[in-house]
Amino acid sequence: MRSEILRELLAEYEEQRREDTREEDRRLAEVTAKCPEIPELMRAREGLIYGGMRSILAGTQASDDLPQRMEVMNRRIASLLEQNGWSADYLDPVYRCKVCRDTGYAGEPIRETCPCLKGRFYERLYKAIGLGEDSSQSFDSFRLDIFPDKKLEGRAFSQRDMMRMIRKVCEDWADAFPKAETRDMLLMGQSGLGKTFLMRSMAKRLVERGYQVLMVSAYRFLEVARKAYFGQGAEELENIIGADVLFIDDMGVEPLMENITIPQWYNLINERQTRGRGTVISTNLMEEDLRKRYTERIASRLMDPRQCRLVQFAGEDVRRRAE
Repeated sequence: MRSEILRELLAEYEEQRREDTREEDRRLAEVTAKCPEIPELMRAREGLIYGGMRSILAGTQASDDLPQRMEVMNRRIASLLEQNGWSADYLDPVYRCKVCRDTGYAGEPIRETCPCLKGRFYERLYKAIGLGEDSSQSFDSFRLDIFPDKKLEGRAFSQRDMMRMIRKVCEDWADAFPKAETRDMLLMGQSGLGKTFLMRSMAKRLVERGYQVLMVSAYRFLEVARKAYFGQGAEELENIIGADVLFIDDMGVEPLMENITIPQWYNLINERQTRGRGTVISTNLMEEDLRKRYTERIASRLMDPRQCRLVQFAGEDVRRRAE
């Protein structure tokens, strides 16, 4: 996926450079038609440059007044452009990105990925793995101030304190994978407590670390599994099962379909644990509801502390406070 996205982007950059050249040619033709003196000056300036280079290569000293003559020509060209209604830099090279000149890479002698290419690459990658194009949700942008700082009922800490600890747990797991204490995580709690935000933050961190990540809703997973059950979309289901780290949001909202929902969930969890893949699931269900809905066979897999870390969220819905 990464190499395919990069190839597509580099092809787009190459086409952009061709478009830049076409625009430069168009501007020069426009200027030539209206003010022929400008291209004449440009040719004379080019002759001065090449003449100076030839002198240096021949071992002779270039004219001492070359810089001054070049400056006079530059000022004259700029003045004529402005007099005819163009900007002084109208005939400068055209680039969308001045840093890399639309090549995607910048720096000498060591060439590095330009920020413009890196940004577009991750934008495409986030969308491809199910995170959308919005890159704002991350550990750095996770706001603790939106969580109440009063103590939770029956507990010695506040919701804000709890979320500070949970954020650290999630970030540490994303940084340590695959050497975290468990390969799987189950984020459990009511809606509006930050589960999806932290899942996206973990996914982004793992993407940055080079892992193949996929994020789907529980509803989407079941839809893919249902099609595979009836002989369609087997490849998409394998992509879900085979991802290095799979994030499934909102387990419990998908419909219960006889002979499909429970067997497919078990197959997914069992197969991924057997392959040593990482799986992070969020659910609004509590433990007892999870056992009733998905059977003890699945619940025991998700709540085995040797395989999966259970992270429980509590408190009030803070989505409105974040607006």
